[in-house]
Parts: sequence; C-alpha cells; structure tokens
Amino acid sequence: MNKKAENFKKFLDERTITDFSLDVPEEDQLHTAIFRSNITVNGTNIPTIFILDDSIYGMIRTFIAPKAQNEKNMETLFQLVNEYNMTYKSFKYFIDNDGSLLLDTCVILPNDDVDGDIIYALYRTISQHLEETYKDIMKVIWA
Repeated sequence: MNKKAENFKKFLDERTITDFSLDVPEEDQLHTAIFRSNITVNGTNIPTIFILDDSIYGMIRTFIAPKAQNEKNMETLFQLVNEYNMTYKSFKYFIDNDGSLLLDTCVILPNDDVDGDIIYALYRTISQHLEETYKDIMKVIWA
C-alpha cells in the first residue's frame, strides 16, 4: 500500500470511521489503494471510491447511475452533464463506455499527506450537490 493510503487509513482508524472498506490491487505499478464507501442521497445509496496511488492525484469517484445513457435521453443527458461541468469547479461528470454516469472529484496531493478532514469536506460537498441535483438527473435518465 502507498504512503498516502497508509496515512488516510490511519486517519480513519484514529477517528474510528468505519464507512470505508479498503481494496489494494496486487501488482499495480502505482501502488493503488481503493477506499470504497457510499453516499446516501434521497434514500438511495450511491457507491463511491477514493483512489490513492503514487501520483500527485487522488480521486473521489461517485457512481451516479449505471447504464444511464440511452438513445432516448442521450442529447438531454449530455446537455445536463455539460451544464453541471460548466457550473461546478470542484468536480466533473462523465459518461463511461457502458453509458453509466459518474462524477469525479480530483484532489491534488503533492506529498504523502492526506488531510482526512478535507477529504470528508469534499464528500459533504458532493453529497450536498447530489441532494440538490439527483432528482433532476434521474428525471433525465428515466425520461
């Protein structure tokens, strides 16, 4: 496991935070560690991961909706995602190759320190944003 992940795990352990499970893929050149969790929005558990590796970047990835994009909603979903991407600086939406809607929040971590309080603040920001937008997102997906 990389130093950043060790430091974040120490933060979680010291505060007895059990919201995360840890996955460390074997034989990974960047020594990636994945902290899995969920954000609850309007009663729906939305999976998230916090990825830490040897690069200067950390990533909070939120899995908004699997197979969200289809022929019927493609244009409207792209418009909504683009609007959110132009509006919010701290994170970016995208649609993966399977048509799933994801939200990434990039964190710059130039050394081995991971400020757990800042990471939690980012999770709260994502949660607050989704509390405001999730219903609109799902209306577009289900249309």
